[in-house]
Amino acid sequence: FNATKLFRVAEDFFTSVNLSAMPETFWQNSILEKPDGVELVCHASAWDFYDAKDFRIKQCTRINMEDLLTAHHEMGHIQYFLQYKNQPIMFREGANPGFHEAVGDTIALSASTPAHLKEIGLLKSDDTDMEAMLNHLFLVGLDKIVFLPFAYILDLWRWNVFKGEITPETYNCEWWKLVEEYQGIAPPVSRSEEDFDPGAKYHVVASVEYM
Repeated sequence: FNATKLFRVAEDFFTSVNLSAMPETFWQNSILEKPDGVELVCHASAWDFYDAKDFRIKQCTRINMEDLLTAHHEMGHIQYFLQYKNQPIMFREGANPGFHEAVGDTIALSASTPAHLKEIGLLKSDDTDMEAMLNHLFLVGLDKIVFLPFAYILDLWRWNVFKGEITPETYNCEWWKLVEEYQGIAPPVSRSEEDFDPGAKYHVVASVEYM
């Protein structure tokens, strides 16, 4: 496996469900590995250049399961771009921001099943005994269900900042109040307004909505 092969596997999944292959310009112009000697924001992202033919992904791909699923997710965005590429520019966006994320995550969820991983040669067996199935479902639950309160409070915090209900003087305090209320967890060490913990999330510092 290398980065290109990893994305080819993702493309094969999409074409297997009768969606589009990536245009040749995608393979020519995308950044699928971190270039040597170049400073790059490595957070994976998909790009529509609004000319109905140029679509790209930027991802500092590592060869692991997480990045394989990220490749499926980001290519899900490209699939959405391809489906509305012939619409007037004002209509070239998701019905709402959640639609784009839902397409990518649904595909990634399907691509992570033991049966599919065996089919593409990443598992020797798709053992479906009760213990294996429970372990897989538990992993999915930790990844998707336990994650929901965090996703909610991230945008709740952002919107409360936008509304002026959270001020710079209380950024971190209000963040941890939400974490404790909705996630039920406390900071592992003492935190103060000298810290800016929500800023550790890319979507906060890049002003990208999360839900």
